[in-house]
Amino acid sequence: MTIAGREQVGAKSEPKNEPKGERTRRQIIEGALQALGTGGVAATTTRDIAAGAGVRLATLHYHFESKSALLLAVLEHLIDETTAALREETGDTADIASCIREALRAGWRYLERTLELQIVQYELTLYALRRDDAAGLAAYQYDAYVKVYQDILQGVAVRTGELDAAGCADVARFMLAGIDGLLLQELAKPNKARSSRAIETLIVATQGFASGLSNDRKTPKLGKRATRG
Repeated sequence: MTIAGREQVGAKSEPKNEPKGERTRRQIIEGALQALGTGGVAATTTRDIAAGAGVRLATLHYHFESKSALLLAVLEHLIDETTAALREETGDTADIASCIREALRAGWRYLERTLELQIVQYELTLYALRRDDAAGLAAYQYDAYVKVYQDILQGVAVRTGELDAAGCADVARFMLAGIDGLLLQELAKPNKARSSRAIETLIVATQGFASGLSNDRKTPKLGKRATRG
């Protein structure tokens, strides 16, 4: 498997007068993506990555002290791409219901374009869960993607007052859980038509969940009636 032709959604163009160190670091990360897409996370060594990036092994270790440090940088790079794609494609929405609809559709469009990258990300998660020296990697990935959806929701909620911060976080986790499950299904048994229908079902379910939270927030809680002494 190769990800050489992957779409760089949200990726920044190479800056002019980029410092050599930053250019080398970016080159290593891109080389890591190629190597991981070909050989998988567990089997890929830093030597493989250095060869793919066209740098010496000593140069790689100068910028990244360990394989785990490099994998974290790769994950941060992928998170930045995903975040940029979601924000760019979601756009402004009038209320939470339309925000949920546009964010989930935008997220799924991006995932469909980058299925091979998603396999790498799943491998990164499993790698992290099995190694003590990468224990924080899986949690970092999950928290980062929840925050993407949460920030998008809060951008609308501060205007509409439909959800508080805790409600936005709950809905964001619900969205991520749903789209993550659909992604695994699509990777295991590809069927774009089925997945498109499932995304629309997830949208309705998420809107219902958010509406329930919003109604709970607006309903005053009844306290005990005052009694005369």
